[in-house]
Amino acid sequence: MKRFVYTAACLLTALVTSAQTPTCDSAQYLFKTYDSYKVPYRIPGIATTRKGHLIALCDRRYCGADIGFGKIDIVARTSRNNGRTWGPDTVVQRGSGIEGANNCGYGDVAVVADRTSNRILCMSVTGNVAYFRATRQQPNRIARWYSNDGGKSWTAAEDVTDQFYGLGQYEGRGLFPNTETMFIGSGRICQSRLVKKGKYYRVYCSVLTMTGPERKACNYVIYSDDLGQTWEVLGSPQRTVEDSPCVGGDEPKCEELPNGDVVLSSRKWYGRYFNVYHFDHFATDQKTGSWGTCVASHDVQGGIKVGANSCNGEIMLIDAREVGTKRPVKLMLQSLPCGDQRTRVGFWFKEIIPNGIYSPRAFAAAWTKGLEVSAINSAYSTMTLQKDGRIGFFYEEEPNDYSMVYVPLSIAQITGGKYQ
Repeated sequence: MKRFVYTAACLLTALVTSAQTPTCDSAQYLFKTYDSYKVPYRIPGIATTRKGHLIALCDRRYCGADIGFGKIDIVARTSRNNGRTWGPDTVVQRGSGIEGANNCGYGDVAVVADRTSNRILCMSVTGNVAYFRATRQQPNRIARWYSNDGGKSWTAAEDVTDQFYGLGQYEGRGLFPNTETMFIGSGRICQSRLVKKGKYYRVYCSVLTMTGPERKACNYVIYSDDLGQTWEVLGSPQRTVEDSPCVGGDEPKCEELPNGDVVLSSRKWYGRYFNVYHFDHFATDQKTGSWGTCVASHDVQGGIKVGANSCNGEIMLIDAREVGTKRPVKLMLQSLPCGDQRTRVGFWFKEIIPNGIYSPRAFAAAWTKGLEVSAINSAYSTMTLQKDGRIGFFYEEEPNDYSMVYVPLSIAQITGGKYQ
């Protein structure tokens, strides 16, 4: 198969390359499906440590399928030179492969590297129950683990399922007492730039649940002020279907706006669902506020609209400059497949007004199509801001549905030269 390759300057010049190399000429396969392990890889996660090292993680799927169907390991590679070279792959968490065991497999990792210490937090799905088959009696389980030395070593995974579902010792005080099954959205855990309580800046991540007896798909955003030891829910304490900021959403992500408000971005067909949590008095209270009304991006003027696919992506706010004026701006990036049937992973971008207050509809409007990183079959993606100012983009691309590809991209490449 032929495909397009973007030049190092990414001026949208197309060159032909073979299907045995990633689309972008600066890209690298970090994990190639059916390599020496003879297994598929999926679900990218990437983070930049305080020292500037890159940690790229994903599933090594011995069972050949999602978590719940057998043995899966979480594996990682590290770069100490802004992605030019990568160390060997290491096993971060090893699934036992024992049928019915709570540690049968680990998958769909979400990750954040703390900006003020050498600690890295990872959350993942664990166990041997598939999401759509899970119940409160046999739930989709949740694991948590850390690195305390910037990714050189990792703690054993701790099963924290009961804390979220309100089971066992957490009976009556769990986060989601009305939830039948749930998991945290994979990829990037957002760390606040503004809220710090004690040692750590707050972290936000988003969850997908089946809530209530009707098992309705619902998204929520959770946050932690102690780097994942304890969690709270942003919004109503009831966590019923009516309280969800996005009913009918799928795998979600979240990001903090410059004024401290939080954006929920959720997977859907043809685009994204967006909602915004606005704090009532952010300067004095970083808890109390309310969600707006969720909107579909493709129903809004200038909103993100893609082909016939429903897929996970990533949302991230960065600092940039407008090329012509050198004006500093806040730029929101959203990645997702642009074509039909999970093809042509790329970017959309939107300038964010500093300290502006956004309704969900205003946030969903006026995006610009950016770089298409892939010209072929490609799916989940995530990103991190590297120490050298580039965006470390980690995504799934063929061959073999899928291999794990890393590519460093400048802001100018992503925005077609409009920002840098």
